[in-house]
Amino acid sequence: MNSAAPDTSPERFLSTDNLQKDLKGRAVRGGAVTMLAQGGKFIFQLINMVVLARLLTPHDFGLVGMVTSIVGFLIIFKDLGLSAATVQRPEITHAQVSTLFWINAGFGLLLALLTLAAAPLVAAFYHEPELAVVTAMLAWGFLFSGISVQHQALLRRQMRFGTVMSIDLIALAIGTSTGVVMAWLGYGYWALVGTQLSLLGVSAIASWIACGWRPGRWVRECGVGEMLGFGGNLAAFRMTSYWIQNVDNVLIGRIWGSQQLGFYMRAYQLLVMPLSQINAPIGEVAIPMLSRMTGDADKYRQAYGMVLQAVALLTLPVVVVTIGAADWVVRVVLGAQWLEAADIFMWLGIMALAEPVRYSTSYLFISQARTREMLYAELISGVVLITAICIGVQWGAKGVAASFALSSLLIRTPVVLWFAGRAGPVKTRDIYSTAAPFLSAALVALASVIAFRRFAGIEHPVVGLIIATVLTLLVIAATLWMLPAGRRSLHGLKSLLPLLRKKGKAEAVPE
Repeated sequence: MNSAAPDTSPERFLSTDNLQKDLKGRAVRGGAVTMLAQGGKFIFQLINMVVLARLLTPHDFGLVGMVTSIVGFLIIFKDLGLSAATVQRPEITHAQVSTLFWINAGFGLLLALLTLAAAPLVAAFYHEPELAVVTAMLAWGFLFSGISVQHQALLRRQMRFGTVMSIDLIALAIGTSTGVVMAWLGYGYWALVGTQLSLLGVSAIASWIACGWRPGRWVRECGVGEMLGFGGNLAAFRMTSYWIQNVDNVLIGRIWGSQQLGFYMRAYQLLVMPLSQINAPIGEVAIPMLSRMTGDADKYRQAYGMVLQAVALLTLPVVVVTIGAADWVVRVVLGAQWLEAADIFMWLGIMALAEPVRYSTSYLFISQARTREMLYAELISGVVLITAICIGVQWGAKGVAASFALSSLLIRTPVVLWFAGRAGPVKTRDIYSTAAPFLSAALVALASVIAFRRFAGIEHPVVGLIIATVLTLLVIAATLWMLPAGRRSLHGLKSLLPLLRKKGKAEAVPE
């Protein structure tokens, strides 16, 4: 009996034709797998944060934070936006991906050498001699990242979300274990360096093993020019965004020192950690899914609406508790010695009220190949944001957090939403109307938490935090149910549940 010979060509790792059947169901199931795995990542990150906060000092965190604030932006260039180009491209060839691989690998090596050369300058800038060696060691991370960009992009292109999450979990588990053991043995800030290097190294090795694709030779004329333009705009956006979000760290470290920077960075990480557990996996699914829907405006608009509703429903309760119970969160998670970070944490929470909505616009820009407009929006809003931070730094880390929050909420987000809705199936009014009931429910919940704290008189942080969290969830659910638009959103999200039970694999693995 004859059977078709198995496809052994490298192109089998690139095709997305097999994804078109049941694309929505595949995306929903992949999203569910990703969210479940993200719960495991959150546990590791929480362990890392709680344990290291007790084994290390604010000075240790601030010291390493000084390095990452200065040279961390270089990691943007190891990608050059080319992973997103590989995911977004409707059709792509083995020669194109191979050429992109060598570009990423070459830039990774170049950035490692630049970081090594910059090590003495970083130490001199902050007047901290230890930073020279720390910077030199962190340079190895660029090599690990550069050689794994395209392998990870191909896994996402094929919507193999379970595999991607498995790699992330393994790398995070090993990285966390490395950091905790090193801190327990008394290595101080070197535990933070060890965490980052082990995580990146394991992720690179696992990506090569799981993907199966191997690069060919560099091909000069293979049609990557348009992809380089797409990726270049995205890389420029990420560089701009990075400096906007890290100029605060640089100024605080330079003017106020490692202690204040340590408090600020811990507060920022404490906020970003739970939000990233939600935004990151949704983005992993949303961008490949929307990229496959660009030819159908109605389907695209409906899919983005579902994504935005899911983002808002999952993130806003976290933000409400952050603002209304900041001191309790800091005391429970980090310990009493970090209580000075509570006001910083509260102000950053105010900034995060609109952050999930703003962040979701990146799905529109990237899936529609509008990365140039994405860059323009960030440049314009960034000027205002950096100006506000430069003013706020006069009052220390708390002043920076307040200026960051107000300028981001009132200026940066509206500017980005306006750019996002200028073209494409989703208009700015669609974004506002979709997010409005969720933001309204969050504000009602926040008022309820503040009133509860004022009149209940509960002092124990764990008990108070549990009650505040339950109250937030109940009030948001009740408010959404009372609003007609909120009820429609809840019914729309409920309609996705049958897709989770549908039989079939959530990811396509090439034979």
